[in-house]
Amino acid sequence: MSNISKSTLLVCALAASVALTACSGKSPAQLLASGKASMQKRDFNAATIEFKNVLQQDATNAEARFLLGKSLFEMGRPSEALVELGKAREAGYPVGELAPMVGAAMMLRGEADKFIAEYAAAEVSEPKAKAEVKAALATAYGVKGKYQQSREAAEAALQADPGNVTAQLLIAQLLRVAGDYAGAMAQIERTIQTAPKSGAPWLAKAEQLVQTNGDATSAVAAYREALRLMPDNLRAHLGLIQELIRQRDFDGAQRQLALLEKLQPKGLQGRYFATMLAYERRDLKTAFESAQELLRVAPDNARFLQLAGAIEYERGSYLQAIAHLGKALPSSPSPVAVRVLMSRAQLRAGDPAKALSFLQPLLDGDRRAPAEVYSLAADCYLQQNDGEAAKKMYAKAVELNPDDARGRTVLALSQLNEGRSEQGMADLKSIAGSTAGGEAEVAMITAHIQGNRLDEALTVIDALERKQADKPLAPYFRGRVQQLQGQRDKARASFEQAVARQASYAPAVTALALLDLDDGKPANAAARYEKLVAAAPQDVGARLGLVAARARAGAKPEEVRNQLEEAVKLFPESDLPRLTLVGTLLDRGDFNAALKAAQDGVARFPKSAGLIQAQGLAELALGSHNQAAQSFSKAAALQPNSVDPLMHMANVQMARKDMPAAIAQLRKVLAMKPDHLPAQARLVTLLARSGKADEAMSVAKNVQKQLPNEPSGWLLEGDLLATKGNRTGAVVALKTAFAKRASDETAIKLHNALMAASQTAEADKLGADWLAKRPQSPAFNFYLGEQSIGRRDYERAEQYYRTVMATQPDNAVVLNNLAWLLHRSGKPGALEMGEKALALAPDSEAVLDTVAEIHAGAGRMDKALTLQKRAVERSPAMPVLRLHLAQYLIKNGHKSEARAELDRLTAMGSGFAAQEEVQKLLASL
Repeated sequence: MSNISKSTLLVCALAASVALTACSGKSPAQLLASGKASMQKRDFNAATIEFKNVLQQDATNAEARFLLGKSLFEMGRPSEALVELGKAREAGYPVGELAPMVGAAMMLRGEADKFIAEYAAAEVSEPKAKAEVKAALATAYGVKGKYQQSREAAEAALQADPGNVTAQLLIAQLLRVAGDYAGAMAQIERTIQTAPKSGAPWLAKAEQLVQTNGDATSAVAAYREALRLMPDNLRAHLGLIQELIRQRDFDGAQRQLALLEKLQPKGLQGRYFATMLAYERRDLKTAFESAQELLRVAPDNARFLQLAGAIEYERGSYLQAIAHLGKALPSSPSPVAVRVLMSRAQLRAGDPAKALSFLQPLLDGDRRAPAEVYSLAADCYLQQNDGEAAKKMYAKAVELNPDDARGRTVLALSQLNEGRSEQGMADLKSIAGSTAGGEAEVAMITAHIQGNRLDEALTVIDALERKQADKPLAPYFRGRVQQLQGQRDKARASFEQAVARQASYAPAVTALALLDLDDGKPANAAARYEKLVAAAPQDVGARLGLVAARARAGAKPEEVRNQLEEAVKLFPESDLPRLTLVGTLLDRGDFNAALKAAQDGVARFPKSAGLIQAQGLAELALGSHNQAAQSFSKAAALQPNSVDPLMHMANVQMARKDMPAAIAQLRKVLAMKPDHLPAQARLVTLLARSGKADEAMSVAKNVQKQLPNEPSGWLLEGDLLATKGNRTGAVVALKTAFAKRASDETAIKLHNALMAASQTAEADKLGADWLAKRPQSPAFNFYLGEQSIGRRDYERAEQYYRTVMATQPDNAVVLNNLAWLLHRSGKPGALEMGEKALALAPDSEAVLDTVAEIHAGAGRMDKALTLQKRAVERSPAMPVLRLHLAQYLIKNGHKSEARAELDRLTAMGSGFAAQEEVQKLLASL
């Protein structure tokens, strides 16, 4: 045995295998009969083995080849089936029997065109077989939307065999496509009468009821009758499963899937509906994995692509959803649904123009689009800030569907915005009383809050609570009102109630986190966001909120940057993490890094107006005014109805010192949006600086008319009067603002005006009362700290700043001011405080200046010079920085460099108030 080679053993083994097959006693005819018997029992695995054994003995057996292909198709392996069916055709198998099976397999793979190309000209003489081929072609033409050719093929089938059930039902289907639903159902009922033992007409009836939104119970009954007559019919099983899913009878659908699995183990269609069931149950992990398996088998199947797109949409992977849906659209049996979902994905991906382009064929078509198409188009217009077009679309949506609460609500809100408050509010009340949802109530609450009608808002909130006792909306809005009423503890309890009802309700979690931060408890805020991320891992806002809270809790700048970069990787389909990263880098003054991050974002999202604007802001910060202007122009082109790019363009013109151009730009903004408060406030400032105080006051008075219940207009008036030296008038205006809404902003403005008007006692009382109400207020304590420095009351200033630092330990400005105070007071800890501020804001000229001064005071002149030169590089136009640099250069013996700096300052003349100090230093050289 040891002398026998491995190749000899292999030959012997193969010979033995052939011998065993030959000696099994079964002829090809017997094997064929055995395979057919297995097919009758739906044991396709056994049948496949028998047919392969036939072909091993006789590779030219066309019938075995055909039956093998049919078995593979029944096992859900259409690609392998087509290979065998193709060989059967080459072997001469009758086209009349072959074509229907080939057609079914090709259409399952999304290859209806290929079937038509291969079989449209097939010649079949036997009438019944000819009818089957024509019926299969009619089906393929119908799939491709070629209804005239489909009708002609169906009529040819009936001419060949008037009793052909497939052709009769295709006529019904074509009547349905033409909109003749009654005629289609009548045709189906006639077929039921003429073919009482056939289950196909019952299946067609079920499908007709489903597609025309007929009685759901009757549809299920028709499916079950079809299965009684055709217990092994795959389409009937699949249709029933789909209808049960649509009726959200998930347990019933699961039971039917189990029956299908016995009928067709691991079948492709069964896997499709199992995927759909997982999707409907929001088991997105299972649905995603299953969808990937489907696409591996049939990558061009429109239904599989559409389902995969829907799953990706729910997972938040909008660009991948768009890719799948784009492939599905050309051959989808439900193109409207694909276009709607594609539009939603584009809208979520931040491209409302492209989202609208996918709806446009539906809006421009001969038939009226479904109501949801008009409603979605309105959302697209809203994102493009085209309120008028949105209003028209919502009106069409409501016309088609009077129960469209969202559309009716938006139209009522437009009445409020247009000044027809009574009618708008009446409409909202009507909607609230007639719908189960809370959209109208939310709109009413928001309107009342904006109008400072807090008691009326609470009344609507109570009504919303009665309607949605288990949902978070009512307690959340109650908390917002309680905050405005100054009832922080009650507000916190309301927000907690909202989170208890829904752990993933981000607005309430955010409100609680902000309260934690305001109380100086950033770790608590971070813990809240960690729970939110666990409850809603796909919520990009929750993830970014967590990063922000961790930053406030003491995370180092590089840690924050790393976490934001990780968020960019976690949410590749969203531009929000990139926008946040750029904004964070801009806030830190790291403008070069911000520009790089913005450019990377624009490369990934070339039509993201937000990222293009962020790129422009980085360019503006770096002094690249022309590039910034180009970026803002691109953003404006992408959002022609948005005023944001125009506001940024005004910033460019201000940076160029072109005040007339900036004023003209702001007037353009107000022409587009007359109530745009930031533009109005900026315009007031620029007009005042340009000596046009009367025009500025006119703008302020207009704001008061637009927002009579808000403090904004009176704040603008107070600032204007203060700049004109009318201190008493400024106090009066700011008292009105404070009465409209008591806040840190109005309290600070009023306190400052009282001090300027020498009403010190009243100012002190206001400050004491406000701190008694909000002792930890960072803004007010910071303001009082600055006031104390101005009075050289360094001890009190330090107390105020330390109060701020207790709630904002990483506020670089506060740390810098404290470092300066400690240094000037000769107290320990100044350098440590300054270095911490420098770590948080490494490019801040103010922090660099402070730390340089501390080093110089300790005699570390080399370090002082290094830092001060960096400060001058950061802000070369700030003369005080050059003065300090000259002082350190003199102390370090660099007299020629010092003289150069002092000469620059001398050239400024009266433009630099400290000329006396400059001349003293020059005299000392």
